[in-house]
Amino acid sequence: MDIQTFAQTDGLRFSLKGSLSFRDKDAFSPILNAANGPTGQIVAVDLSELENVDSFGIGLFLLANEQAAAAGVRLHLLNPRGNVARVFELANLEAVLHLSKPIAHQPVPARRGGIGFRRLPDAADGSPCAGFSGRLVFAEHGNFQEIIETLLGAGGPRMVLDLHELEFMDSAGLSMIMIAREEAESRNMELVLRNPRGPVAQLLSLSALDFMVEV
Repeated sequence: MDIQTFAQTDGLRFSLKGSLSFRDKDAFSPILNAANGPTGQIVAVDLSELENVDSFGIGLFLLANEQAAAAGVRLHLLNPRGNVARVFELANLEAVLHLSKPIAHQPVPARRGGIGFRRLPDAADGSPCAGFSGRLVFAEHGNFQEIIETLLGAGGPRMVLDLHELEFMDSAGLSMIMIAREEAESRNMELVLRNPRGPVAQLLSLSALDFMVEV
């Protein structure tokens, strides 16, 4: 990713070009530094030439947003397009980040009882499997964590999450998936996602998390 910085009378403007992923964390650091203050300054990030962003890049934007809010800095993300706009839409990021032009998207279905969970038969190698339904959003992080702890406690070489009936997942849901992966790896287990469909499959693909999807 290429980044350019421009001084403005009321703050700083950054222009991003290319793809934003894990290897660009150092290049993104000037934006994080600017988000820390001084209070009242405007930090504008032009995304018109940013072609792709993965789950780590989403995390960087969310981190910058948190730091800006704490420091009293106004962070504006300008002109997301193409795949980047689609990721923001699918992850419902416009509800969290300040975008200069709201993304036109289909209304999110009304929440119906949160996330559903059912234990499935173990895989042939003894790995625990679970099926999810409904919506994986921030409000469900406690329930999701309890489910993950149960599966991790069962042991096995893998932890398999079947997403066939999962209707929606936002940026918080992505973060929960990544945390579950880290916890699984800490116990020498592999996290495998099975049967994602619709917007969930699209979000995993656009966020470069589809490498965890079982083919």
